[in-house]
Amino acid sequence: MKSFFKGLGVGLLCLLVFVLGVVFNTEFLGLKNQNSNSLQFTRDIEVFDEIIPNTYKADLNFNASNELSQKTIIDEEEKASIAKTFKELSTRIAKENLCKGGSYTLEPSYSYNQGHKTLNGHNFYSNFSCAFTKEKNKDFDNLIKDINNISAKNSLIVFSTKALQAMIDEEILEENKEKLYDLALKKAYEKNEYYSKNLNKICSIKSIDFDTNPSKLMRANMVYDSVALPIVKNEKQKLLAKVIFECK
Repeated sequence: MKSFFKGLGVGLLCLLVFVLGVVFNTEFLGLKNQNSNSLQFTRDIEVFDEIIPNTYKADLNFNASNELSQKTIIDEEEKASIAKTFKELSTRIAKENLCKGGSYTLEPSYSYNQGHKTLNGHNFYSNFSCAFTKEKNKDFDNLIKDINNISAKNSLIVFSTKALQAMIDEEILEENKEKLYDLALKKAYEKNEYYSKNLNKICSIKSIDFDTNPSKLMRANMVYDSVALPIVKNEKQKLLAKVIFECK
């Protein structure tokens, strides 16, 4: 009888070891095999949208004329003349509400030679930054004509401006960038469905990282002719996304 129970115990122990072996083989080795069949990879997804420049920018510069640059002494009457002209210019510029600025510097100009300082004349500088839409171009054109007429009355100041730049304002750029985020997400999920079907696996998106570097869109800088608007073309705003897929 004792031998019977001893044999039964050994049999049960062997059965337990067998069951544990089956569970280990099914669960652990099966999981290991499943993990070995999983696939993880990265894809770059680029989306873009065309956008039209809607703002024009220009700088109005006022500098010393040759006469003022060589004038070592400026009397009070000449200083008052400069102040009066600049006030007239500022008033006219402010009327259109297209430009920002409103101060000027008038200071002596020196040259240095072997430690000796020599007065050569005087410097004058002022700058206004302007921004306007296409509809305001005629107003800006009239402003430039009036500035030329006012500046011509004072021989101590000269006016200059460079070519207009076609720009896209920040609000429109941000609105369009939100559209690009949506496009990138849509394309990522389309790719996820594509890989699931073609690999015959269950795929998912592990992560998406967006390149937030701003696009450069200031390209329409043309030859200046009076205040003629530059010829603009649609620009492309791009967004790059790095997507990690996992398929099991």
